Amino acid sequence: MIKVYFDWNVMAQMKNGLHPELKEIAFQDDNLFKPYSTSHISDIFSSFKENDIQGELINRDLDFISELTNDTFLFNNGKDIIIDFAPPREYFTQLVEEKDQFKDISIDGLFKHLEDDELTRDLVKPYLNLLKAIPLDDIFKETFENPQSAEQMETLFPGLKENPTMEGFFQSFSAMLKGLNEDEKYKDLRKIVQTGLGINRDKIFDNKSPYSLIQSQYKLLGQDKAQQVSNDKNAPKWFNEISNEYILLDMHGYQEDNVNVVKGRKETFKNTTEDAFHAAFASTCNFYVINDEKSFKKTKQVYEKLQINTIVLKPDEFVKYYKDYLDFKDPSLNISIPFQLLQNGEFYEEKLESGAMLRTYYFPFFIFGFFTKLMLLLPENEEPPILLLSRIKPTNGTTYILEITKLAKDITKILGNDIDGLGDVKEEEFAKDNWVGRSWKIENTTFRLTNLNGHFQLYIDHE
Repeated sequence: MIKVYFDWNVMAQMKNGLHPELKEIAFQDDNLFKPYSTSHISDIFSSFKENDIQGELINRDLDFISELTNDTFLFNNGKDIIIDFAPPREYFTQLVEEKDQFKDISIDGLFKHLEDDELTRDLVKPYLNLLKAIPLDDIFKETFENPQSAEQMETLFPGLKENPTMEGFFQSFSAMLKGLNEDEKYKDLRKIVQTGLGINRDKIFDNKSPYSLIQSQYKLLGQDKAQQVSNDKNAPKWFNEISNEYILLDMHGYQEDNVNVVKGRKETFKNTTEDAFHAAFASTCNFYVINDEKSFKKTKQVYEKLQINTIVLKPDEFVKYYKDYLDFKDPSLNISIPFQLLQNGEFYEEKLESGAMLRTYYFPFFIFGFFTKLMLLLPENEEPPILLLSRIKPTNGTTYILEITKLAKDITKILGNDIDGLGDVKEEEFAKDNWVGRSWKIENTTFRLTNLNGHFQLYIDHE
């Protein structure tokens, strides 16, 4: 299956009548695997208001996502990004129920549920008072007394100067997060970063090599690189890496997002972080379709730096790619294209330690909606060559059983029943260490679908 991650702005535009060709492709081609993620629901939740009219609009959005994706849901389980099948309304309801849970992260806010409980109130209160009274390190006081840093510290930690204790720190930290995610404080933070580095916003905004420019500014200050925005231990390392690179580009001024809570749609730091998460989720798929120019360019830069092989396209670009390479109106092309490539295709050749030569043909097609490269092994002796179809997996993607189930069915439609009479691939087959695979035969050619160390390949043996 061809994995396509649609950004929410593209989904919303399709829902509202734009990109009709893309919408038709997305809904009609069952070769497309189209997941949604927690970030799609967070995007919708940002417009949540407790009134019937807004609620009806949100339900229409959620139902559109459900229909488009067949409830295919990507989410972070704390260790990895995994797949589930759940309607978007379920996760949205969860967000609504939890919306006030972490709004106040002052000491009183964090421990409010304990103070409200008669069994724990008297036990906890003395320790909370003790925690609140603990003074902060002198370095905080010094930064507030330093004319060069005092204004910036007051911007970042409002009220901390007047109450330099743990209670004051938690209160100011809570206020800072609220200012970033609900107000326009991210604009101030971004200005502090850019001013401190001496970055010219106009020079970096559409720079062809923003990372080089940023790196040169850090070197002038005697630093190797920018610090990570976060290091969430409850997310995969690669997810944090992509998110951080995206946010740091925006924070340093490259294609920086608008920050505005006065007119129209509220735009805050939360929007930027969700866009960063979209870029991370999309790296589990073959394609990322996005229409926002700023997010498009930032994602392309991040993927290039981290060598993410997900293809980033705008809606019209994906439609063209689909027509040129993915839409096999004649199913027999899945068989003929690999042999045409052997005769006319360009290849990368390398000599192995065994002395054999390996030729690899890369192509933009998805043979059987799955394979993206052809490999030909030419042994040094007179043994017959080995020909097989393989693929380049998305950098952070995995192979789902449902993909292999569909792949085997699609091959069967063209080549007929497998020669061993095993029939459809069943999930329980993968409980064993060695998957039995499937084999088909046409005249003097045998096709063998195998799994070698997690690599699904189709061997083509010609007698």
